[in-house]
Amino acid sequence: MHSEVEDLLKHGPLPSESASVEEIQHIQDLIERITTPLNLEESVALARLLGNDYCFGLAWTVIHLIETAPGWGTAHVPTGFGLLLQTLRDRANNSAICAPH
Repeated sequence: MHSEVEDLLKHGPLPSESASVEEIQHIQDLIERITTPLNLEESVALARLLGNDYCFGLAWTVIHLIETAPGWGTAHVPTGFGLLLQTLRDRANNSAICAPH
């Protein structure tokens, strides 16, 4: 696992939009250090950071990072329910439907 991903994982779930400006900025800095593509292990780990808060758009950036892993699909979305986990499932399902056969 790349050290940049590990650094973000050390902070636990993405903060809510009620977090301090400093905390949001720190998380943004960590996210921006991550290079793509991710591998499946990294994508699954990052998916566990998502909750029900968009974290001022940073959650969308994490979703886009997750989706760079070759082979990413619904089978890789962690179990459980949350708005953003469901978004990942929906997007994976949609990409499978639209994939050329």
